[in-house]
Amino acid sequence: MKDNKYYESLDKRTLEYKEYKNGLGDKVSDITDALGIKKCKGCTKRQQSLNLVGHQLEYFYKKHRPNAFTQENIDEWENFINRENQNVVSSPQQQMIVRLLKDILNMSVSPCNGCSGSVWDKYIRMIQTVYEKN
Repeated sequence: MKDNKYYESLDKRTLEYKEYKNGLGDKVSDITDALGIKKCKGCTKRQQSLNLVGHQLEYFYKKHRPNAFTQENIDEWENFINRENQNVVSSPQQQMIVRLLKDILNMSVSPCNGCSGSVWDKYIRMIQTVYEKN
């Protein structure tokens, strides 16, 4: 993943740099400037962080080109995220996650009985990101 140092090292005339400078943090900065709010060091750090997060989300969407959730997918996902025991992902739930990764994110993932919780957490966050934008 590219970081702020990479983007700051680019020639300022390139399209890649211009897209970087038009990030989420820059838009927030433009608004605060228009409102007359003065910047501090924390503001600059937040601006850079928001730019990076925005670029990571953009990269995620370009890479996976997510499909829309169907109503059935939405109902299934809402049942899953509102389940009682948030610390456990059962085998049928794992199969549902794998299916959603394939259907929504076009990912080829096989069910994994030995996968750690962090792997399932990552998959859940990926699906949740698309769900929230749906």
